[in-house]
Amino acid sequence: MELGLSTFLFEDYKLLSILPLYREAGIEYLEIKPQKGHFDYQDPEYLHQVARELKKHNLKVKSMHMPVSATGVDISLIEEYDRVWSVREVEKTILALLRLNGEIIVVHPGSTLLGEKERRIRQERSEKSLEEILKFCENWGIKIALENTLPGKTGDNIMDVLSMVKKFNSPNLGICLDSGHYHITTPTKENSDVIECLSELKDYLLHVHLHDNHGKEDEHNLPGEGNIDWNSLMKGLRKINYQGIMMFEIRKKNNPPGKEILEKLKKIYHQLLKDN
Repeated sequence: MELGLSTFLFEDYKLLSILPLYREAGIEYLEIKPQKGHFDYQDPEYLHQVARELKKHNLKVKSMHMPVSATGVDISLIEEYDRVWSVREVEKTILALLRLNGEIIVVHPGSTLLGEKERRIRQERSEKSLEEILKFCENWGIKIALENTLPGKTGDNIMDVLSMVKKFNSPNLGICLDSGHYHITTPTKENSDVIECLSELKDYLLHVHLHDNHGKEDEHNLPGEGNIDWNSLMKGLRKINYQGIMMFEIRKKNNPPGKEILEKLKKIYHQLLKDN
């Protein structure tokens, strides 16, 4: 399980400006977050420049996140125009990922529900969108990792996400297990303990997002700065022989992120491997 770091940590900075930090820290794998001012996935010339700089610094884009719901992109939207527009935006990020020789597009099943009565229809719309996106990905050899979400959103139950993935039975569709999201959702009676259900996820787990919290807010802390049981999670991942990247998804705090936090992350990563 090799080390990777999402550019979520640096979303307030231009992507090209932070690539030397990855190189200096020896972190080879990235997940890119499409964000205005950070990474422009719709500019072909810019993508060519990014590809050139990645090669220069010996870095690899393992994955890319779909545009976040704050941009209006939500594949579970009920209105057909809005749903189709969201699908097309996701497809644009897939083309950007392809240009950068990436492998996995991380997709949220949907955003905040207006009420539980919406849950069924929003999941149906999400599945309709996934069918379209999956065909697009299969054509280009890209894999979709469907991520478990926060409480009150489409996909907040890890077993529902697994059910959606199983329904398509495609080698190009699997699960992205987000440690912080599951830690917040597991206390609710509707959700299964993900540690206990890792054996069920085994054949479908493509990718992970690793970050810590205290079970209440989506803090995106470094491991050890919350109360997730990291030893149990790591042992669970080893038990199912997870071979993907350990992709950390950390949020910037008060100080501008730099070499110090990357070195700290590397120490934590090596300690997690050593202890488990």
